[in-house]
Amino acid sequence: MSYNCKLKMDHHRNQDSHDPSKNTIEFTINDVVYKVDDNLTPQTSLNVFIRDHANLRGTKAMCHEGGCGACIITANINDEILAVNSCLVPVIICNGWKITTIEGLGNKKKGYHKIQAVLAEMNGSQCGFCSPGMVMNMYSLFQKNNLTMKEVENSFGGNICRCTGYRSILDGFKGLAIDAEPDLAKKIQDIEELYELKKCPKTDKACNNKCKKLKSHKKSINMKFGNTKFYKTTSINELFSIFNENKNLSYILNGGNTAHGVYRIEKPNMYIDINDINDLHNIKKTNSSLTLGGNVTLTIAKKTFIKFSKDQGFQHLQHMANHVDLIASVPVRNIGTLAGNLMIKHKHHEFPSDLFLMLETAGAELHILNSPLEKNTFNLIDFLKINMKHKIIYSIVIPALKSEHEYRSYKIMPRSQNAHAHVNAGFLVKLNNEGVLLERPNLIFGGIKHDFQHALATEIFLTGKCIFDENVFKEAIKVLDSELKPDHILPDYSPKFRMTLAEGLFYKFKTKFI
Repeated sequence: MSYNCKLKMDHHRNQDSHDPSKNTIEFTINDVVYKVDDNLTPQTSLNVFIRDHANLRGTKAMCHEGGCGACIITANINDEILAVNSCLVPVIICNGWKITTIEGLGNKKKGYHKIQAVLAEMNGSQCGFCSPGMVMNMYSLFQKNNLTMKEVENSFGGNICRCTGYRSILDGFKGLAIDAEPDLAKKIQDIEELYELKKCPKTDKACNNKCKKLKSHKKSINMKFGNTKFYKTTSINELFSIFNENKNLSYILNGGNTAHGVYRIEKPNMYIDINDINDLHNIKKTNSSLTLGGNVTLTIAKKTFIKFSKDQGFQHLQHMANHVDLIASVPVRNIGTLAGNLMIKHKHHEFPSDLFLMLETAGAELHILNSPLEKNTFNLIDFLKINMKHKIIYSIVIPALKSEHEYRSYKIMPRSQNAHAHVNAGFLVKLNNEGVLLERPNLIFGGIKHDFQHALATEIFLTGKCIFDENVFKEAIKVLDSELKPDHILPDYSPKFRMTLAEGLFYKFKTKFI
């Protein structure tokens, strides 16, 4: 394998680098330009490129599933600075990215970054294998103004440390938050004075790396890697033209590629990067619905849910935002898309998708494009049954709910963050003041078996009945018990255990009305 020689950053590139017909992928690592040509295999991950081609070995690799955090780097993508699992990202989708690794953040020669100094001085590193990922995750988080200690503690579910222990790491990083305890903040200040930190040439103060910008590279790319084609497309029309020109080729639509951490992806004939299609990033709110483009990431979806959760009819979005926080980890959510998550569920019905469960519970609908001019609407259950070849999820529509509605979703998992559900559940009921269900409820369960979504018999039984009536609820539990028939496929927990969890979640939902 080979790649173009690295070049020094040239802020006055010649016109050829802006030619729309160029057939190379270009990005920077620590302010050095790298170009990927057709000699590289398209499956090459960003992690492999950083370590084996750029020869920057500070970025580590371990699980190759986006679970351990050893591979985390920082990427400036369209002027948004994000922590990213480099082991999951194919290097072919990195065009226009400005990447920073642990070496570029700070080093002995140029001076260390404040985060590096804090981790070292607060005894947060022992063997050091996890340290680069820890630092780069914190650095990405550090770009946010007014960072709180709670946000710091909630953002490391995707970073594993096997020897140091998390307390010293988190104590050090929490000292950088605006609400850090005075004693801890004083320690951090002392560390800054002790170390010769990397300084900003503009302010002569400790560098926070917040001033660097990168021009957008939203241009189409057409390349061949041996017998494999790669396209980077910037419009819906262009995408369907590619479909029409390559009708018989297998393909993958690349968003964040985080599905690779769950199911290994078979090598296709064609890769299509759709990250720069603006129409797939649209967000629109009306009085009756919230519409999110298929390429909206889980991170952006969570922020959007919180933003509109106080609006009339959209209070349920706060519960959805809380549940999104339980999906994967911060780096995965940063680039993992809504459409990508739903397509995992479409291909692997056994996948306990929290997103699918939340949306189906809320009565959401999907807009599917068959062509640039043909859009069809499906509920999520019907979506699982359709052939999605040469179709795309254009948008997800979440309806407003009336004041009589109650929405909740739950997830039981082996640890508090970054884990798939043993069982998850979503409930939506419409009640009058006496607790009578005015319409058929949504009682959704995941982690039961591949073809079980709605507890249909229980939904029908409860319609028109009072959920406050203990006898009614006991009968409902019996009906639910009769239709929950969990399968037993290792490594899933036992059917009895998962059935008990599902029924317990239904009871937990009921107790909110007591």
